[in-house]
Amino acid sequence: MAVGTFGSQRESDINISDIEIYYNFSPSRENFSTEFFSLDPTEVLTELQLPTTQQLPGRENLLAGLLTCKLPANIFNAVGFYTLYIRPKSIYLSINDCGVLSSLPTIKGLIINGNDIDSKLRSNNSLVGYYVTYINSDGTKLRNVSRVIVSSNKVVPISGNIGTTSSRSIRYSFDDSGNLIFLQLTPSSSSSLKASALPFIGQAGQNIILQNSFFSPICVEIEMTNDTLSTVSQLIAGNQLKNSKNGELTYFDENNNITKQFNLYEIQDSGTGETLYEVKQIKSTIDNIDFNQITGI
Repeated sequence: MAVGTFGSQRESDINISDIEIYYNFSPSRENFSTEFFSLDPTEVLTELQLPTTQQLPGRENLLAGLLTCKLPANIFNAVGFYTLYIRPKSIYLSINDCGVLSSLPTIKGLIINGNDIDSKLRSNNSLVGYYVTYINSDGTKLRNVSRVIVSSNKVVPISGNIGTTSSRSIRYSFDDSGNLIFLQLTPSSSSSLKASALPFIGQAGQNIILQNSFFSPICVEIEMTNDTLSTVSQLIAGNQLKNSKNGELTYFDENNNITKQFNLYEIQDSGTGETLYEVKQIKSTIDNIDFNQITGI
């Protein structure tokens, strides 16, 4: 019997403006810094294109799901460890109300002000797939509790009777001219086992965070060093010159440019003349030496 495996993952084609990037720096693993700073993702990330042979005129030819990252040299310039944290952009706002639709009173959702979010997210169903997470009254995050938006539509408030009484309550009606947005969440309905227990979806005045679900957060550690694999290999197997008179040792790169220079000397016992130490000391001032001229290349 053949067994087919089908995946549900797809490459992300999120806009760079919907991404947040943070970083921190620690000079060593023993001195770890917990302070993070933000980077402008539009200055760090670049969208990549399909191979030229596959590009079609009049079509956006993105190589979806793949971005290149270029770290600013004026920031990532110290020897040590950088932690780069890339996550979906967070939108902070408050719940205007937890209400129901006048035409469907059994459906309860969150009401937010469309002016609190970007204009591109105000159109109907633009927030579908976004996560809602909650902030407690003391400013802490309600951990491990989130809801997913399954519909978002512009609404206007209307006043209606409650049953047969004279009391009136605010309900909402779909209207594309409204500034308010009705968010239907999941889960938002009660379980069949306990119909009276409604899931928590938030309360009026509570602060919340909206985040898209188009990609998973990424954390990358970057170690900055004085030498690369290339420079290390050049020190081991590259061209060298040693001055037999003054003990000066010079290393060169593949183009015979000087990379490092050392003084080689011995420390001897003043009484017996016995060699105690052989010293290899980095020179602070580099003497200009032409490898090609000396070797006649």
